[in-house]
Amino acid sequence: MEAGSRIAPVTLAQALFAPRAVALIGASGDPAKNGARPMRFLKKHGYAGRIVPINASRSEVLGERAFGSLAEVPGAIDHAFIMTPGDSVERAIEECGARGVPVATIFSDGFADAGREGAARQARLIARARELGVRVLGPNSMGLVDVPGRVALTVNAVLEMDALPAGTTSFVSQSGTMLGTVLSRGGARGLGFAKLVSVGNESDIGTGELVELLAEDPGTKVILLFLETIRDAAKLAAAARKAHAAGKPVVAYKLGRSRLGAALARSHTGALAGEDAALAAYFRDCGIVRVDM
Repeated sequence: MEAGSRIAPVTLAQALFAPRAVALIGASGDPAKNGARPMRFLKKHGYAGRIVPINASRSEVLGERAFGSLAEVPGAIDHAFIMTPGDSVERAIEECGARGVPVATIFSDGFADAGREGAARQARLIARARELGVRVLGPNSMGLVDVPGRVALTVNAVLEMDALPAGTTSFVSQSGTMLGTVLSRGGARGLGFAKLVSVGNESDIGTGELVELLAEDPGTKVILLFLETIRDAAKLAAAARKAHAAGKPVVAYKLGRSRLGAALARSHTGALAGEDAALAAYFRDCGIVRVDM
């Protein structure tokens, strides 16, 4: 799988998990704000690449030179993390396309998580991103973490912890909050992690594609999933079988068995919970181990 940049081509996996340079669009100079967290966490946990804050009203953000737009940034950018509100998300994607940025993670919400109008807006955004050659994680994604690679590209507050527990288990979650919960509680129980991803609304890069990448990842031995729904059953099934062939178990917790869980699944990321019995048969068919709380 390739994510093309006109400046320096990288694979999708490299752009996601091992970017050489990250642009933080909407980076805040106030350490207490969400918009400052990705820069603080990248620095705190030892990211070795280049961090480029984009802020139209500041020349410096938390000790790093800031730029007014991506167009002003010298050199290649492998991954953009978008935190700006409203129509500025669309503008940020246009800038990513113009600069050949292969992957953008969108933290901003107000898309399929916000009803019919938001879903239509999301569809237009992703159609344009595809025209521009920009792959999208999100919108409504809290980001991702590669623990051994020291990439903490997320707004999740659990990354305030001093040391991240490294291991060979990777986690793909449709709940950004659950990403932090699993990382912290797993660490407290001696469970380390390789890669953790919040998929948000799965408008483009989805659970199935990520499982396929993790099946190919030498640092991942076990794949965990937290699911509110299944948006692309065929792709996830094929990816799970690929992981099985590679000797990597895929284990899933599916929200929605209870009435409360079903309500949460409908409201959180714009997903609709499926019929439980059909899902159980689906999991069995593609070799995914289903677990309960």
